[in-house]
Amino acid sequence: MKTRPARALSAACLCAAGAVLADQPPPFSSDGLKGWTPEKIMGHKETVYAAAQDGAGQVVSAQCADSASMLGWAGNVDLDKTPVLDWRWKVQQIYPGLDERVKGGSDFPARVYVVVGKKWMPWAMKTIEYAWSNGEHPAASWTSPYSGVMGQAVIVPVRSGADGVGDWQEQQRDVKADFKQFFGLDTDKIGAVALMSDCDDAHGKGQAWYGDVHFLPRAAK
Repeated sequence: MKTRPARALSAACLCAAGAVLADQPPPFSSDGLKGWTPEKIMGHKETVYAAAQDGAGQVVSAQCADSASMLGWAGNVDLDKTPVLDWRWKVQQIYPGLDERVKGGSDFPARVYVVVGKKWMPWAMKTIEYAWSNGEHPAASWTSPYSGVMGQAVIVPVRSGADGVGDWQEQQRDVKADFKQFFGLDTDKIGAVALMSDCDDAHGKGQAWYGDVHFLPRAAK
């Protein structure tokens, strides 16, 4: 039987690595992987993240082959000034037939993690995982099956199913509002952002691409 408590641990390690004084994750379009760190998950093959050209711009590709690992950035983002997470992504395929709500089925072709917490208190970490869900169990959110002693995580399927596969999709979420909704936490900053494409439960292969990840002010009403 396979276990993956290190998923939450990896998110904690991002913060433990020491948040730098930066208000935005480094852009892939100009910096490639500079400022981003591969994060292994104990006992698993690594997904391969690399700078790649897609059309006229530089992005990051994630090559998954029965693998699971993250690409992370540790830094402080001021959610009072820039609470809205903005990103784009593209996936080659989904993994139908998995129950993403349980260990052994929690594979996603693409997801973006946002982490809040203190590096010396990993058990208090709070994480939101914005996922491209496989669409087997439609829901607005659910608790990650890997929540536990290394922190609590909520999965939010911002996309679901095969609609849009093969094309770039633009996404936005109000991170400050989401932490309030899902954890009752009124936080003014986050400490880490991570990308993850995994396919170890599906024992297959997949590919995803991620564009720049950045934080924006709320649109004026």
